[in-house]
Amino acid sequence: MRDDENLHDLIRAAAGGDRRAFEDLVLRKRKRVVRTAYQIVGDLEDARDVAQAVFLRLWRTLQRFDLERRFDTWLYRITVNAAIDFLRDQGPKGILAPLPDDAHERIAAPGTPADAAVDLAALQRTFLRLAGALAPKQRAVFVLKEIEGLSTAEVAAALGITESTVRNTLQQARRILRDGLIREGHGGGKTS
Repeated sequence: MRDDENLHDLIRAAAGGDRRAFEDLVLRKRKRVVRTAYQIVGDLEDARDVAQAVFLRLWRTLQRFDLERRFDTWLYRITVNAAIDFLRDQGPKGILAPLPDDAHERIAAPGTPADAAVDLAALQRTFLRLAGALAPKQRAVFVLKEIEGLSTAEVAAALGITESTVRNTLQQARRILRDGLIREGHGGGKTS
């Protein structure tokens, strides 16, 4: 609870124009924003560009944030929208850039055990290889739900869609990814 209070104090100060507090907020959330953007845009440098746009937008809009809401959900929404906008501006890339060998160390969630980070890196490599077939919204739903671990309700709130739409979109994304795995010979014959 104390961490939430510290975060709220930091948000309040940053919203009031305290640049130092905003810098601290950026430092606290930068890895999460870059990691989420990376999962959607598929290139680490592009993800950093998206993150920069996210934090510029955050600086301009932070005073509108309602402290009664979850900050991370709001930040996910800004990040996903910026990443999708970036993809639309860039056009489809097809196969996304592979993860650098040490990327799981640089973008894994803080406190992730080493074996979980390796599993996450393997999942990210497979996902990025197949994600070019997903529409940006499908990719965003899959990333937030399956990679970031948000609940269906949190994904819905972050994307401004219904929980039913999250479930349907996730089912479509899983089907597309599963079909891609089967085509690559990794499907194990499972079709449901």
